[in-house]
Amino acid sequence: MPDESDTETPSAYPIWDQPPALGRRGMILAVVIPVLIAAAAFGVVTLVSEGTDTAATVIKVPTGDWIPGQPTGSEAIQGTLAVNAQHCVYLKNPSGEIWPVWPAGFRARLDAEGKVSLYDGKDHLVARDGEGVQARGIFTTPDNFSGETCLPAEDEVAVVQSEVTRVG
Repeated sequence: MPDESDTETPSAYPIWDQPPALGRRGMILAVVIPVLIAAAAFGVVTLVSEGTDTAATVIKVPTGDWIPGQPTGSEAIQGTLAVNAQHCVYLKNPSGEIWPVWPAGFRARLDAEGKVSLYDGKDHLVARDGEGVQARGIFTTPDNFSGETCLPAEDEVAVVQSEVTRVG
């Protein structure tokens, strides 16, 4: 007959008497495996992107206050997107250089090869270096845009007051 001292008394909280659901080895594996997977994924991304040049320099372009939905200008503004040595974005056309004041939010990026890409206020690509663009707006003196970069001191500037579309 077993002694009364040999029998265990049942606990008031039987859930505390159960062994842990995950042992020490399981806990270590639960931490180590995701870390190893993340390290392997990082290594793959590094190898795949090695040697690619994804960095582009953001160029500030002169901008006005026109936004889509406002009345458009009456004069045609047309040319081929270009950038000069001072990183100023302009339009080349048969009559010479046009210095645009782009709609609000526009900006440009210069890649490692010196090619420019123009983006609208919603970060959508508008045109790349060498592509033709057209818009509507007005021509005025640069005095109205003092403080803006890359505008001529005396020539007229083209204030873009419409959506800018790619030609060709």
